[in-house]
Amino acid sequence: MKKAFRVSFFAAACALVLTACGGELPPSSFPGLSLDDRTAYLASNAHVYKFDATTGAEAWRFPAAGAQPANGERLPGPFAGQPLKFGDLIIVGGTIGTTGQPDNHIYAVSDQNGQEVWRFSAGQNSREFVDGVATDGKLIFAPNGDNVLYALDPSQMDGAQPKLAWTFTGSTNKLWTRPLVADGKIYLPSLDHNLFALDAATGKELWRFKADASISSRPALKDGVLYVGSFDRKFYAVNAETGDQIWETEGLLEGWVWNDATIDPDRDIVYVGDVKGKFYAIDTKSGRIVWSSQLGGAIHGQSVINGNRIYVVSFDTHVYSIERGGAPDANGNMPFRRVLETGLGRRLASTPTVLEGALLVPLFDGEIRLTALDLETGAKKYEFPPKPAQ
Repeated sequence: MKKAFRVSFFAAACALVLTACGGELPPSSFPGLSLDDRTAYLASNAHVYKFDATTGAEAWRFPAAGAQPANGERLPGPFAGQPLKFGDLIIVGGTIGTTGQPDNHIYAVSDQNGQEVWRFSAGQNSREFVDGVATDGKLIFAPNGDNVLYALDPSQMDGAQPKLAWTFTGSTNKLWTRPLVADGKIYLPSLDHNLFALDAATGKELWRFKADASISSRPALKDGVLYVGSFDRKFYAVNAETGDQIWETEGLLEGWVWNDATIDPDRDIVYVGDVKGKFYAIDTKSGRIVWSSQLGGAIHGQSVINGNRIYVVSFDTHVYSIERGGAPDANGNMPFRRVLETGLGRRLASTPTVLEGALLVPLFDGEIRLTALDLETGAKKYEFPPKPAQ
């Protein structure tokens, strides 16, 4: 039965990323948004965009609008995962193609003009880079669907691409999640049920923690403890130094956890959602569920804390707002409200970002790639890219 559940989940995941409507191409993986001051970078389907995060004014897109493939080669993309600003470069990964053929490259794009500077090929047998890359400031860590983590050294070039510093091949299943890098270590989730700890300089395995099902969420770290969920409907606290389990949630959660946890900076609470739309506040000391909210759709994007509110996006097209210090009812249910009652009209699967009173929300599919919501009024502040004038 457990195996059947996993097969059903992956079938549903594949259907989700390959069969949406609208836009220039059907989307093939989850968009990723990152900010640098007031500048936004968005990897979404066929392009990577740089734009003004306060107005939506576009600076460039990669590949450029109207670009044609050269020498019979296909254009770069599609893209997914959060773009990484690395010096004066923007690093992004190619992902699953709509024809089933992945773009198995990591691209470095000039922050100034959006032109390609270099690309890294992991080889003919490599596959998609689903969730972008991570860095320790020296190396770039790129997990791939071929089960391999690639560590690139962009300070040294090997011909036209950065030198490969090392690879980690200890996973027996796909690496679809961007690792967490902290204190000289890499914490790498894998669909083979393991969370690996690696030495960032060498790639040497330090320990592995095994769950009862695939781990496809990026762990959160606080005070030497990692917090991560799994497809076994459990949420775990793991010692970051040894890999020993500290606790797991009391009883099962409602659904699989495909959501990066968010740690409350002021409370001993960690927040996480599941694919059945339930959002939980969990005590970091004991694993006890403090309260929960039943939202309207699957939760994949990480929740965002802003002041006394928590913002959660859902596949049901809605952005939800929950009072961080609110009081649950007698059954432990925490009330919530929708930021925009009508929803955004598209599935919301990616982590939003708060900037100057606005929530920037990537959209999974459609011609509009991102909507900025005014958090005071709930109104749309702008849409990106803006619709052409009639």
